[in-house]
Amino acid sequence: MAKRINFALKEAMVSLSGACFWYWNSFYSFLDSSGVPKELKNRYPRESFNKYDVMRNVLDHLEDTNQTAVINNIISNFFKLGNAVDRDALDEKKAKQLLSEFKALIGSDPIEDEIENRKRQQSRSNYKSSIDETKSKKKKLEELNSLFISLVTGNEVTPHERGYKLEKLFCDLLLFNELDYSPSYKTLDGEQIDGHFKFEKFDYLVECKWEKGAIKQKDLSIFDGKIKGKAQSTRGVFLAANGFDENAIQKFSGDAPRIILITGDDLAMVLNGQVLFYDAMKAKVEAIVRYGDINFSLRRVTL
Repeated sequence: MAKRINFALKEAMVSLSGACFWYWNSFYSFLDSSGVPKELKNRYPRESFNKYDVMRNVLDHLEDTNQTAVINNIISNFFKLGNAVDRDALDEKKAKQLLSEFKALIGSDPIEDEIENRKRQQSRSNYKSSIDETKSKKKKLEELNSLFISLVTGNEVTPHERGYKLEKLFCDLLLFNELDYSPSYKTLDGEQIDGHFKFEKFDYLVECKWEKGAIKQKDLSIFDGKIKGKAQSTRGVFLAANGFDENAIQKFSGDAPRIILITGDDLAMVLNGQVLFYDAMKAKVEAIVRYGDINFSLRRVTL
């Protein structure tokens, strides 16, 4: 069933057709800009119909064919008028009065209303998507945290398997944070690199180890050598589940350090949501840049 225009609204638009337009070219341009089909307009030649009749017949046809969008365009175009179009030949006072009554009748521009409605719908859709994405991310982080806890507490995993799973977990954490990450690879010289990612303006090589005790100076020296052979903008992230030997830390701290150390405790704080990975990296980068501290504890971030 065709949706009918409010009678008073239709009559108001019919009246405005004569009050705002004297010249036919102006009136036809108005219809064209409203999207009235040319063949419909041509049904009512000026020789046989006045502007009132043309508008009434056009609106009747648009109603009968459910062309609501075109009707709304006509309403919107009238709403935007502040005076008669052909003011030199018409009664401006009458045109302004009829336009004022018309605007009071409809309240607001239907096209602008539709735009605002679509914005609200999009906003609601974006909000729902954001909630869904947040829930999904929270679930993924919980899964990574559970995996890390199982590696810490489980006895059925060999040290080698723990190291490999730690590397994979860290890889998943970087991907979770949408960082540009490359998994483990070998250089042309045969060096084993556990991974590579970009953070802000720097490239970071990754080393992951799960040893029974703290990482010694020898392991840091080997990793530092891998970094030295790369571009000046290259730094390193060394992840060790059981931390680092104090002598090793002191050896590579101080003047122009290139390595950021991440302990199992640091990783746990990121995985359980106490510190965002981005904030963790920012804090650790600031620590090596400002103070030469390569083993900055993330517990200091939450204090």
